[in-house]
Amino acid sequence: MQRSLFNILLQLYLFFIYITEPISAFAIAKNTYHRPKITTTMAATTNYEQPQDLLPILKHALPTIISYTIPSNGKVVQANAEGTPILARHSLSCVSEKFDNTQKDEGEDRLLINAKEQHDDNVDIEETELFLKRVTATSYTHKSWTDMRRTLVYLRTEVRFYNEIVPLLLADENNTPTASTLHKHLPTVHHADYNLDGLIPEDCPTTNAKQPSPFDEGEDDQAQQKKQQLLKEKGGHILLESLSPSHGYFQDSPISKEQALQCLTAVAELHASAWGNTKLLQTINDRLSSAGGSYQLSFRNPKELENMVASWEYFCEQFKGLNDDKVTSILNKDGIVNLGQRIYDMAEYISNELTPQVGDDYATLVHGDYKAMNLFLSSESNKEGEAIMIDFSCVGIGFGMSDVGMHIVHAVLPEGLDNGGEEMLLEGYLVALEAAMNRKQVGSDKEKWAYPRAAALRHYQLACVDYIRFIMGRFWRSATPESFEKKKTSKNTTLINRNLEAALRFIRKVDIYLKVFEKENKDREVAAL
Repeated sequence: MQRSLFNILLQLYLFFIYITEPISAFAIAKNTYHRPKITTTMAATTNYEQPQDLLPILKHALPTIISYTIPSNGKVVQANAEGTPILARHSLSCVSEKFDNTQKDEGEDRLLINAKEQHDDNVDIEETELFLKRVTATSYTHKSWTDMRRTLVYLRTEVRFYNEIVPLLLADENNTPTASTLHKHLPTVHHADYNLDGLIPEDCPTTNAKQPSPFDEGEDDQAQQKKQQLLKEKGGHILLESLSPSHGYFQDSPISKEQALQCLTAVAELHASAWGNTKLLQTINDRLSSAGGSYQLSFRNPKELENMVASWEYFCEQFKGLNDDKVTSILNKDGIVNLGQRIYDMAEYISNELTPQVGDDYATLVHGDYKAMNLFLSSESNKEGEAIMIDFSCVGIGFGMSDVGMHIVHAVLPEGLDNGGEEMLLEGYLVALEAAMNRKQVGSDKEKWAYPRAAALRHYQLACVDYIRFIMGRFWRSATPESFEKKKTSKNTTLINRNLEAALRFIRKVDIYLKVFEKENKDREVAAL
């Protein structure tokens, strides 16, 4: 009797929350989740402003969902998406047959209420954490069409990756169970969808950054109204499992060499999953991107390259002679003084060399944005090494070393890379990749697969030069000692844009690498005469 009364009170309480609590917007699985105070604040800009609007999406994960709440400090707004953790309450005793997802909205509301009105002793309520990554087109009207398009294409790419490519990768894995552990490094995705009708045609290539704007970008009221109308209800979402500390996972940046090696081992499994599979790579090329990578030149705003020289001159002016003149004296050295011009001159050559075709040697599927905060590490000893990768918005065809190059410079402090640390990480990745590739070999007579070290090093050096082009054009045009200080604890910011020692170490390294490719390019030009 006491338990029955308790259940009645609990159900009434949950129902009260359901009918009175507005639900704020929600998205990304990138932030650790704690259980803070629950808010009833409505999000200001969203297409999901009513409490019922998220229920059809959440039902893909929890068919018997009763209600949900949003942490007051959980929402995260980033450049290309926004998100928040969701705490969903669902019934364990209501069988799925009672929830007919094909019914109209009125029927869905009625079924939800019926679930809450069950007051017998068999009703059990459970709370489950979820993440809903979301992109709402109307949230990016401040961007130029080139930049807005990139945001929307990132969404389309990631949804297609989860819906179309992951099943192919895991099907291949299941056919040869000893071949891969990729499934351990991917999150559970309950639902992913997008609607970009009228903005980006389905057959429009991801890399077509010159696609004409579908709307008038004028500032007059009529143009703005038409733009808003076209963007209305456009965007999409990805409903993910929770990878919060309560589930045994964490994120951090910077990370130790050992943790970075766990991350590189995970991405080695991703690279191996498509390596050499021409048919699969062609599908990836057509449906995702022919040039994977958030910093791919074909993706970027042309102004970043146009202003490269001025950006570098500004950076040098800000940091020359800062504090210890010996530390920043490198900025006065020959070859580095004009590094901006050198990067500008070599940008297309470097990008072309780092963009393989489907049938090229070493071409594979790359993550494309492999920073430390796009991974969750396990805090449980029995799962140590099972880093889980997220944010596949930039996946496509590329060289695996582009992920390695970005990760190392983004995640590991200079002291971790000095004295052989960087070489240890590179070799660790190559050993993991080779092990994954050789597990795919069938038959004892197969020749052992290896990534020639000269080719691997060349790809790594290309990736480093390409990455500094992106950082220089996108971030260093406004970098100051004050901005570095302000961002020094910003975990989602690359180390070379918040740690001067890391930036200078990378500059020295890129100078050496760039000289090699400048000579290579010059020799090719002479040979072509």
